Amino acid sequence: MVNSPFRAAIQDVARKRERAVEDVCLIVEADSKLNCPVKTGTLRRSITHEVKSDENKTMGSVGSNVEYAYWAERHTPYLEPAVDQNQQIIINKIKEVLTP
Repeated sequence: MVNSPFRAAIQDVARKRERAVEDVCLIVEADSKLNCPVKTGTLRRSITHEVKSDENKTMGSVGSNVEYAYWAERHTPYLEPAVDQNQQIIINKIKEVLTP
């Protein structure tokens, strides 16, 4: 039964899960850019996100590939505060996906 109602429900939840993670990553990315220390703008421009999914899970990440991003986060946090200030939004997005 390839097209069973269960398979359709699982695929629907997976799509919702991926969309929720994408939405959360975009919010955290935007706030990270607002919080980011700026000298030349390179760090701010480099902040991006990525979402990866398989049938069992979806993972999202927000960050930068510039060499000094870690140092900047340790001295003038911009990523952690972006997550912290959006904690309730993240929780609500998860609840939306888990609520039938």
